[in-house]
Amino acid sequence: MSVVWEHPATLLHWIDLEVMAEDKVDQDAVAERLEASVLESPKFKRDFQTSQSDQLSKTAEGETVSKKALLGDRTSLVLPKLWKLLPDNVCHTFPQLDIVPKPILKLMRNAESIIVRLKEVTSSEEKKLKHEAEQALTSIQGVLDQTWEQLNTGHWRDVPIVHRHVFSIASLIKILCLLYSQAGGEEMLLRLALKAADMGLLLGAPLPPPNECLDLTIAASLLSTTLAQLVEQSGSEQDPIILDEKQTSQFITGGLSGSPIKELVCPSIERFCTDHFQPKLPVKIKGCMTHWPAYKRWNDIGYLQRVAGARTVPIELGSHYAHSDYSQKLMTIADFIEQHVVGGKLGYLAQHQLFEQVPELRADICEPEYCCLTDDSIHIDEPANDGTDINAWFGPAGTVSPLHFDPKHNLLAQVVGTKRVLLFPPEVSSSLYPHSDRLLSNTARVDPEKPDYDQFPLFKNIAPPIEFSGGSDSGILFGGNKDKLLKLLVI
Repeated sequence: MSVVWEHPATLLHWIDLEVMAEDKVDQDAVAERLEASVLESPKFKRDFQTSQSDQLSKTAEGETVSKKALLGDRTSLVLPKLWKLLPDNVCHTFPQLDIVPKPILKLMRNAESIIVRLKEVTSSEEKKLKHEAEQALTSIQGVLDQTWEQLNTGHWRDVPIVHRHVFSIASLIKILCLLYSQAGGEEMLLRLALKAADMGLLLGAPLPPPNECLDLTIAASLLSTTLAQLVEQSGSEQDPIILDEKQTSQFITGGLSGSPIKELVCPSIERFCTDHFQPKLPVKIKGCMTHWPAYKRWNDIGYLQRVAGARTVPIELGSHYAHSDYSQKLMTIADFIEQHVVGGKLGYLAQHQLFEQVPELRADICEPEYCCLTDDSIHIDEPANDGTDINAWFGPAGTVSPLHFDPKHNLLAQVVGTKRVLLFPPEVSSSLYPHSDRLLSNTARVDPEKPDYDQFPLFKNIAPPIEFSGGSDSGILFGGNKDKLLKLLVI
């Protein structure tokens, strides 16, 4: 598992997309990103599991509720905290309302007005609660479905931010609707609510003031913690997955080999800046992350399952991102581990901001002090970002990324497993035959492991690349170079 830090003037993106080798690509995978309303799915029409006691109990927020029938015990505890995340009259006050299609806005306001009334429903009004929650859930699912169409029209960066705001608001309202709906057992509802939160994090955007309290990261953490407690209490947790020696062994490639990269042990900021950052010379830095909690915790795949197994993430499928068979699929981290990391099918959680989505994992790593350096010569055609972005890579042996260059510098930390990186200097970019397509113009067509010299004759004459190989004991790789740096990543 790898972590990469990036900054608008400091660090680089990595683009690593992989394949599930044996399965055919599911053509309906994209449509499933927003599941149909839970109310229309028979498998979720199960009896709601509730306590049979009529005794009253106090929630964590001091509210009196009946244990008898309305909500599961843990759902009753988490709901008051979730309500604090939904601003008052949010559907009337967020910016750029005039851009939102009127049918979407009407459905969202209708769902909000219904869900607000549910706060006052008592245990004697169970039928009313269920009926109104069903109405609100149907409306808000319509908002999500129609907004998804808006988000997938044209290039992602050109989508008006208001549509992402709508998706965030609708996702939080859906969470509340689900938990009130009694459409399934408590564990099932919490899983569906957590998926709704993750979808909002993946496709939505935080609202600006005065509605910034709508924080789906907090909602997801609350739901994830509540679900983990419920699973532990019920004893329904799956047996831990143990990786065998084959699955944890280093992946060795054949073919092209490069000259070894220079290694340093915890260099000072001054030395790193002078000798490598400013001249943009790659280097491997050792001994600077052994104090991270992740250095020990992430070797236990059961830990990753417990902390983040129920979280929904995008998984890259296909030979690589420039190949015609490339696609994406949403799945939980637990399913990804079972099917790909352990199951052996190629698939990659690649270049994903996992630590923004799951802050519990962010606490396991430390930002390298080398990230304090900046480079004013780099200009990125992206919105300004004052902080350091962190992306995660997690996949089985055999995942490959084609040669490509990134617009930013990077620091790559190999925390678990092994990785091989080939680095070519920018002056040989033309001999690596980049794609003519604008979206792939940073990616080479030549495969350095199996080059076709008839099609790519110039590649035969270039010098061997610099090579970084190693596992979690190899430290952090700085991959900077002047303007472009092409590379091949193999785990």
